Amino acid sequence: MVKMQVEIIIPSKNELENLKIIMPIVRRLYNFNILVIDKSNNFKEVKKFCEKFKKTRYFFQKTNGKGNAMKEASQKAKGNILVFFDADCSHDAGDIKKLIKPLMKDKRLDHVGGSRMRGGSDELFADKQHFFRLFGSLIINYVINLKFNTNLTDSQNGLRAIKKSVFKSCKILSRHTSIEMELVSKTLAYGYNYIEVPTHEWKRKFGVSKINLIKHSWAYCYQLLKICFYKKKKKKIKSFYKESSWYKK
Repeated sequence: MVKMQVEIIIPSKNELENLKIIMPIVRRLYNFNILVIDKSNNFKEVKKFCEKFKKTRYFFQKTNGKGNAMKEASQKAKGNILVFFDADCSHDAGDIKKLIKPLMKDKRLDHVGGSRMRGGSDELFADKQHFFRLFGSLIINYVINLKFNTNLTDSQNGLRAIKKSVFKSCKILSRHTSIEMELVSKTLAYGYNYIEVPTHEWKRKFGVSKINLIKHSWAYCYQLLKICFYKKKKKKIKSFYKESSWYKK
């Protein structure tokens, strides 16, 4: 039996001040390997900072975009369970164990996503831009649920854990922030087993979001159109979808 080795991947771009907050916390809570994939203007400072932490590797991102960062990181990762964790202080490091536990407990599971709708968010209702992002997210969730007969509440959250073999087999094409919706949809389309668990989203501490509605909206619309035409693949082991409930342990 292959031992599960968890690796936490943190895509970063101009997030040094936020990394100074989250890195000590993540390192204190977990003994897993950490991989920081970075595209900062001050990348030398970021690299020097990351070198202070044990079991932490730093790589400079060769391409552009969050999607490309995640793909590059998956190629360099040593673990067979990948946990993706944003560098903007919006994710709660304590929620990482919520993602990992189901994968450890049930070997049939392949992908666990964090849900802000189930766990709450301090940022989704912060301003007009976040309101439009929430509205778009609800439309995306509706289309995915209709397509795959699921009841997902959040397909856009960057906080998730997935088997590396599954991530690679999904052959992700998204270069930017539409990667999460593609990853969730292909997980379901390819017959892999997916659940979501409640996780909380906090307001970012420093800096601004890299999501530009005018610039990136077309990518979401294009990806949503592609999802409508995904063909469901059959697997020898029947796939399943489970809903998380507050009253279920």
